[in-house]
Amino acid sequence: MWRKKKRELDQLLQDSDNDDSLPDIQNVSESDNELESTNSLDSFELNSNDSHGSTDSEKEQNHEEVNVNLEEDLRQWATKNRETHRSVNQLLSILRKQGHLLPMDARTLLSTPQDKESVVKCGGQYKYYGLEKGICQFLSQTECNAIHLSINIDGIPLFKSSGIQFWPILVKFSHFDPFIVAIFCGQKKPSPTEEFLSDFLNEYKLLKDNGINYKGQTYTIHIESLICDAPARAYLKCIKNHNSYDSCERCIIRGKHVEGRIVFDEQECPARTDEAFSRAEYRIHQTSVSPLIAAGIPCVSAVVLDYMHMVILGVVRRLLTFLTRGPKHCRLSLRQRDEISHKLHELRGKMPSEFARQPRGLNELDRWKATELRQFLLYTGPVVLKNVLPPERYKHFLSLTVALSIMLEPDDRTRNAYLQFAQELMKHFVTSSAALYGRCFPVYNVHGLVHLHEDVRHFNRSLNEISCFPFENYLQKIKKCVRSGKSPLEQVTRRLSEIEHAGVNKSETQPDKQPVFVSVKEKDCCFLLKDDRYAFIREKNADGTFVCEILNQRHTSALFHQPCSSKLINIVCTENGQGRMKRDLLLQTDLIRKVACLPQENGGYVLIPLRHGMEHKS
Repeated sequence: MWRKKKRELDQLLQDSDNDDSLPDIQNVSESDNELESTNSLDSFELNSNDSHGSTDSEKEQNHEEVNVNLEEDLRQWATKNRETHRSVNQLLSILRKQGHLLPMDARTLLSTPQDKESVVKCGGQYKYYGLEKGICQFLSQTECNAIHLSINIDGIPLFKSSGIQFWPILVKFSHFDPFIVAIFCGQKKPSPTEEFLSDFLNEYKLLKDNGINYKGQTYTIHIESLICDAPARAYLKCIKNHNSYDSCERCIIRGKHVEGRIVFDEQECPARTDEAFSRAEYRIHQTSVSPLIAAGIPCVSAVVLDYMHMVILGVVRRLLTFLTRGPKHCRLSLRQRDEISHKLHELRGKMPSEFARQPRGLNELDRWKATELRQFLLYTGPVVLKNVLPPERYKHFLSLTVALSIMLEPDDRTRNAYLQFAQELMKHFVTSSAALYGRCFPVYNVHGLVHLHEDVRHFNRSLNEISCFPFENYLQKIKKCVRSGKSPLEQVTRRLSEIEHAGVNKSETQPDKQPVFVSVKEKDCCFLLKDDRYAFIREKNADGTFVCEILNQRHTSALFHQPCSSKLINIVCTENGQGRMKRDLLLQTDLIRKVACLPQENGGYVLIPLRHGMEHKS
């Protein structure tokens, strides 16, 4: 309060420098004494003989408002861009020299907490932030009374030179970003599991029974799904690891040891049930009783077989590895690999803006990220592998592409109509993989493909809505909060507190909330319409409408015909000629889905609708 009054007096003196009726310094000092005694600016104005007091007061108030707004803008800028305290301090010093009344230190501006509230637990440092507190941050932005939570728990290494790792408990619901409920920091994963999950499960059971009362409205809480990779699922469910004989989480199948791998060649096996799992009847499969059972969480149906790790990082990477450096009978020749890499390089710069990375050659396969492997399976692979792979292997690859495209379909009606066909394609892919790539190919991830449709049917959602992609993106944000090797857990706690104090709207970063890139450029101009026609943006009008050229399905051809016509999933080929297109005026609401427009070697384009939203480049 004293500093605020001092700033007010300094500003009054500064504003009075050019005033002919400037009171002498004695009057100002006397007024300062009266201000301190009355603890109010009004008493200063009453005892002052300055006829321009009211004008100075208005100037002072306006100046104070400018400073408050500037502080708010700086706070949000620093948190959104993850600026270091050193850079913020330098900026504050420059602005203060220009006459802005701002804090001298970044910790004051950002309200950085100084206390250390982490505890020693499970062999490392542990911090619990709270489930209800995290949910309440988003309740004002949702209209649903029932909150269905998705949980993710995974380890993330912090440094290359040490084994320090984070194990956060992340929670997500609706279209919002995940948030942290608890976080563990140590040299290895937290143990025992019951102690690590105790705070979270106890609060969840309390909220499940009583709900959350927020602004006079009661919200019901329910854990709908656990979305983790295979090692994390084994840790939470207390079951055998994925490289064990009895590792399948959905059926009672026993693997076989073939060429140093545990493979699963049987198909028809009894399914596991939530009831039998909760009674610990699978004694070979279960290592102990999971703490999730006591919390009432179904450990079979509610635990998702994440397609990001199982299909993209598991099956697709394994398939490409066998094609590039696998056994001789399935390995591609050097000429074939170079031809595929050349075709991939030709597509650089042709992918829509929603893709974080452009295609790379097979020589960099070991550095491909999950989004690049997904890009190859759904978009570039069917184009660049055509006429290069032998027909039976190309058809085998397409069976995985078509099946996953159906399961990624956002329209419930279309997805459910073809889900049985997708299930049969997955089964065909698994059963024929051993003959094409060797007996050691159908490992845990490959066998899991036959169960992937169960999650789509159980949750009645696209695989995009029950995947680890949003959680993996958020894990990278957590990692970037660590700026040094000293007290990493405390650093994350401070950064989270700064973000909360800045009031950054977390929903702004959601892919569903981000605008679709609409451009007259070739890579961003193609869209799918409601009637399965294709629109090419040619002009953008000032009133928000678009002049488009419309292409009908009957004027296109299929990219492939086996295992089904590519037109079934709206993948078509078009010629260079535009004579069959008709011009029309469309609104942005008419543009249902973005389409990747990839050029072909023989002319024309391949049109492939996007199966996912905006990618994040980590």
